[in-house]
Amino acid sequence: GTCTASCPTAYAMDYTPREVCRLIQLGLKEEVLSSNSFWLCTACYACTLRCLRGIACTETMSTLKRMAVSLGMEKLSSSARFYEAFRDTVRRHGRLHEVELMTTFFGRAKDLKITDYTRLGFTLWRKGKVSLDASRVNVRGLDQIEAIYRKVEQLEAKP
Repeated sequence: GTCTASCPTAYAMDYTPREVCRLIQLGLKEEVLSSNSFWLCTACYACTLRCLRGIACTETMSTLKRMAVSLGMEKLSSSARFYEAFRDTVRRHGRLHEVELMTTFFGRAKDLKITDYTRLGFTLWRKGKVSLDASRVNVRGLDQIEAIYRKVEQLEAKP
């Protein structure tokens, strides 16, 4: 139970990190994937670092997020869609392009309205904090970054 005692978001979870691990052991995949627990994981690694049994709880929570997305079971879909948009933008440019990230994110979001964030975006653009020019964020070695993404996809595809 050290993982649960260490978790800063356990209080808000359907199942504590310890309970999630137990549900996985029992093969209750549907119950685990329909919970909000792994979506609330902040990846702080407190559970993993303090686990006396050496269980990689943080990696388990990340794997559950990927499984839920691949099965179309995102419970907190805006969070999952933000991570997807972030990943895709970095893959395309080699680093973050904020305008593309937010455009992609709002395009995928089901219940968020871009108009709620227009004023903030305009203020950031006016102060030079974000650029509309994507060519300014492209880095050299995009082929190497693409190779990293392909390798990760290969590793994740293995059973």
